[in-house]
Amino acid sequence: MTGNEDSGDLGRMGDPVAERVVAELVAEGRLGEVNRLLREWRSNDQALPEGLPAPLREFLEQARGAVPDWADQTRLRRVREFFQDDGIHIGASLALGSMALAYAVPLGAKMMSLTHRLKYPERRMANTAQFVFDLMSPDPFGPDSRFVVSAVKVRLIHATIRHHLRASGSWDEERDKVPASQEHLLIVWLALSVQVIDFLGRLRVTVTDEEAEDYLHTWRVAGTFLGISPDAMPDTTAQARQVLADALARGGGPSPEGVELTGHLLDLYADAVPGRLFDGIVPAYLRHLVGKDIAGWLEVPRSWFWQAALGGYLSLVGLLEKVEDRFHLGKRVLDKAGQVICDLEFRILTHGKSAPLELPLELAGYNPDPGQVASAAPVEHAGEQPVIPVEELVAEILPEPRAASEPDLAASREPGTRP
Repeated sequence: MTGNEDSGDLGRMGDPVAERVVAELVAEGRLGEVNRLLREWRSNDQALPEGLPAPLREFLEQARGAVPDWADQTRLRRVREFFQDDGIHIGASLALGSMALAYAVPLGAKMMSLTHRLKYPERRMANTAQFVFDLMSPDPFGPDSRFVVSAVKVRLIHATIRHHLRASGSWDEERDKVPASQEHLLIVWLALSVQVIDFLGRLRVTVTDEEAEDYLHTWRVAGTFLGISPDAMPDTTAQARQVLADALARGGGPSPEGVELTGHLLDLYADAVPGRLFDGIVPAYLRHLVGKDIAGWLEVPRSWFWQAALGGYLSLVGLLEKVEDRFHLGKRVLDKAGQVICDLEFRILTHGKSAPLELPLELAGYNPDPGQVASAAPVEHAGEQPVIPVEELVAEILPEPRAASEPDLAASREPGTRP
């Protein structure tokens, strides 16, 4: 599997199995009822709620047990150690760099605009944070997995968005291909997987070849639960880099929606920091991650002062990496500090809350069933529940620590080397 299947075909492909289930739910006016029932389904070891429509129940039972035969349990266990060492940098790269990279694809940004997702960055952040922590839990695809439940719900959300966009007439499928197509999902998947490895390199975090390939493998398994074709997902980081470069050359670029999404993301970080003195550091950090070309597409503010200050921070990261490599006690202290910082960052950015993943009842200006009252946030709505305390997640993910200039996106390094 090289991930080099014809891009036109991937752009015309959605998820027919999930879409058929959603079509029946919409036709019967049961989206709201299903959301209420699924709100209590949080772990894969739970029985499915009573009262679910038979086609949906059959789909969920099949989807939640679909661990591929090629999943390597040894590699999945090893990636936990990678997250244990570098979880703080992985989390920051995912929450900022990967999200912004997804906004650099105009069709994806347009789709998010039409589904109201532009207006709720803190909810997207909360869901993303929980999603990543669940993936890096001790057994992310096992019987008691929270990740599998979230991934299957996301798959249904994508199918519901496709249904609504087609029914509303607001999406030109002949011109723009299938909304939330296999091609679009693959780009997002690449931003979450191989691009994070390259982001870490830009942060002067050492990643071994084995760690990089194990991380990609974990995301390949995760992709199957999200409804991405296994044949579309590259086997190796080298293949994945090439697929991402080709995809961005073909479909990346500036868009008003991408600029607006990025602005909301930066505002979210700015609001999390008291005062305005340090507002410039986050744009500088983002520009360093994605490179000047994509930063230009997204209109990320430039500050020579903060770019220089960021250089000092990166030097410190490099120094701390050496301390971790050479001193067991230093490694324990830094891993614990990383736990605290992860806790603080996600609590501030998400306000300590998480919005449940639910099927959208409507899109902007389109409601397929006027009898159902949609919430103020149609895609991620229906109240909030307390997010699982980050320190509890970290305690699961990170048990006892084990012993010891702006680049362009295309200029990716090989894993195991420093920039």
